[in-house]
Amino acid sequence: MIKKHHYIIFTCVLIIGTLFLLKGRLSKIVTIPESSSIPGRTEPTVDVDNLEIAGKKVIGLNPGTEKEDIRKIKVANHVSKDWEPNLKKTLLAQGGDAVKDLKIQKMDSFVWAQDGIALFVESVIVTIKNNKNAETTFRVLVDAQNGKILRNWDQPVIDPANPKDNFKIRIDPRYHNE
Repeated sequence: MIKKHHYIIFTCVLIIGTLFLLKGRLSKIVTIPESSSIPGRTEPTVDVDNLEIAGKKVIGLNPGTEKEDIRKIKVANHVSKDWEPNLKKTLLAQGGDAVKDLKIQKMDSFVWAQDGIALFVESVIVTIKNNKNAETTFRVLVDAQNGKILRNWDQPVIDPANPKDNFKIRIDPRYHNE
């Protein structure tokens, strides 16, 4: 029968052996560089007087300290042309076979600041048509780099395209102007 102190000794030997084996590998772990040190990428220009970064208005700054806040702000992403296809792919995957058509209409581009971090974002209206030709629209705020939805408004509700088709009682046309 193995005693309790044998378990403790075995566990210690196992931990020490694992650390010894990983010693060489731990020194090879690569750290992720700061966004400004990525080759070929520069920090976007900041216009303090107009409260803009890379020519786009900044929202979400603290009133009264906007100019100080915009000087200290760090931008966490960059604008990419892939955001729209990525958003469309995600929405079509979520909708599955029920989605017949999907349209993305860009409304605005700006920088969204929150807690000293800024994101380039796109404001878009999404229109979805299902297999029964019923349409719904909703608005989303999308990450301009990868197309991930950050916020959404106007929860989508699919209403029937022809609501009168679902009536259980047929209306006699002699008594109605139809």
